[in-house]
Amino acid sequence: MALMAIFAVTTAFADDDEFKVVEGSFVDVVRQPGKTATVEFNYLDAQAVERTRSDRSLKQLLQEDDPKNFERWDYLMNEAKKFFTERWNEEKKHNLKIVDDKNADYHIIINTTKFDTGNSGAATWSVSKRDGGIIIWGELIIQDANGNRVCKVDLIDYRGASSRTLDLKIPTFKRRMQMFHKSFAKDLLEDIKK
Repeated sequence: MALMAIFAVTTAFADDDEFKVVEGSFVDVVRQPGKTATVEFNYLDAQAVERTRSDRSLKQLLQEDDPKNFERWDYLMNEAKKFFTERWNEEKKHNLKIVDDKNADYHIIINTTKFDTGNSGAATWSVSKRDGGIIIWGELIIQDANGNRVCKVDLIDYRGASSRTLDLKIPTFKRRMQMFHKSFAKDLLEDIKK
């Protein structure tokens, strides 16, 4: 019992450092009911974090090791964006709403410097919901409708949810992308606004 309490406290502290507001106020921008934002994810140029090689971008890794998912990248990102948007908009009555409209009030841009694609073994066998999930490093920028930056958040070793549930109908990488983006939206809204 004591071990579980220590584990829970350690996990809580680890999550506190994943998002660091370095410019503007994320809370003030997000807590605007009736306002809208688009969202854009830039992943392909990020350094791929792997055990064997770390000199490739995510784009190169997918092209060389996973060409099937590279060919489906636009489809995967549309799916991921859908999961992020749906989770974000579940709390839309208190926050700006994510929309697909170039005339939105804000534009949220997620730029990554490093991208870990996750690990199926860890996702399947770990007790934690996050082990084996996608991990990113980078920044979240919010711009107003005129393109002026109003907020910047550093993303530090952000670990999204993994895919412990084994649904063999959904390919592993797609499942991890879906779970990651759903947890990413949830954590941004819940953790950073404490």
